[in-house]
Amino acid sequence: MSVSGISVVVHATDRAAAIQRYGLLLGTEPTREFTIEERALTVTVFPGLSVISGAPDALGPVRDLHATIFVDSLLGTREQLRRTGWTAEGSLGSALSLLARDPDGALFEFVETGPRLGDGQPS
Repeated sequence: MSVSGISVVVHATDRAAAIQRYGLLLGTEPTREFTIEERALTVTVFPGLSVISGAPDALGPVRDLHATIFVDSLLGTREQLRRTGWTAEGSLGSALSLLARDPDGALFEFVETGPRLGDGQPS
């Protein structure tokens, strides 16, 4: 498992206000936005920060999600997490997403992004 990046996760019931607030704070526009239909959530991505927005009941199951960690392989990540006491808790709707809780109870999302350039793997 190789980590290529981490994005802090914040939650919002007022998507427009959160996008404005974090855009002003970070001095940039969002780089990407997508919906997770099956969870009725919208994810708005800024550099280093993801805003997950939706109704309070939709946010409930992910309210304690702290960060998204980008990895080269979910298969390798699952094995390492299992060996070190983490508990898998599904995904945010994609086969490339894994929700896992550390032994102290903190919830993180792991997202497979593929190998990093320059590591000997084809790009």
